[in-house]
Amino acid sequence: MELTEDIQRRVSENGAESRRVLDDFSVIIPTVGRPILQRCLQSIADGTVLPARIIAIDQGDNPMVADWLHGLEETGIATFHLRSTERSPASARNRGIEHVQTLFVASVDDDCIVEKDWLERMETQLHQHPAAIITGRVEPAGDGIPPNVVTSTVPCVYRRPSVRISCPLASSNMGFALHTSQRIGPFDGNLPTGEDLDWAYRALRVGIPIIYAPEIVIYHVHWRDKSQMAAVYRAYGWGAGAFYGKHLRRGDWSMLLRTAISLFRAVKSIIIGDLYKDYSLRVVTHLLPGLVAGLRGKNVR
Repeated sequence: MELTEDIQRRVSENGAESRRVLDDFSVIIPTVGRPILQRCLQSIADGTVLPARIIAIDQGDNPMVADWLHGLEETGIATFHLRSTERSPASARNRGIEHVQTLFVASVDDDCIVEKDWLERMETQLHQHPAAIITGRVEPAGDGIPPNVVTSTVPCVYRRPSVRISCPLASSNMGFALHTSQRIGPFDGNLPTGEDLDWAYRALRVGIPIIYAPEIVIYHVHWRDKSQMAAVYRAYGWGAGAFYGKHLRRGDWSMLLRTAISLFRAVKSIIIGDLYKDYSLRVVTHLLPGLVAGLRGKNVR
């Protein structure tokens, strides 16, 4: 059975026409066209409520993306296929937000599967806290190595930046009002990674709280092996360093302490990596070059 036919069958079985459509919610999905996107779309279509529109920001060249979205359209779920020649999570989210026409936005990555009540619970939180950014749990799934998960079941509200917490925001599972994103400004497209660190930090700096609601759950499907994860960790290290350097360049001296903490953690990771033969943890090798690039104002590698 074709993937598009499978989407149509599943949505039809779940009765899309009988479920509530959230007229004030759009869902944006940055993608490079990985096959897992089809499962991501299907999980949203299987939800207890449906968004007014799904916006897929396509930075890849997989022709099946259009077919998968067309399959949803034929079931009555509005979609928008936004092609982009840019190649970064920051630019994808920015382009998606630019095309949102609803009051609220929910964002999920293309290699994630959402719980059936994901959007319904996101709606509840944002209607209660319309001036906040809402983020939730990211559970591991699949057979690969997880780059990051968020599994705490304890709710939390972040109101100001903290040097103890590297990033209070899971950008693969978040929601916010459109006017909130306009207050913060766009994601920094000059940061190939670490754009979520920067956006969350800027949000807290202007007084926008970040609420962690553990009942809002997605599953991050991990498909990378150890060698692929080594590249991911190096990119994370470079992005974190560039984030610190960017704000140090602008006179934010709290980034000195953040840099010191990150270096300590990176050295600790090297020791752990040596003990367990897991060299993918050696982020320090790219943290310092990223810091230098951020200080120089040259964040793009």
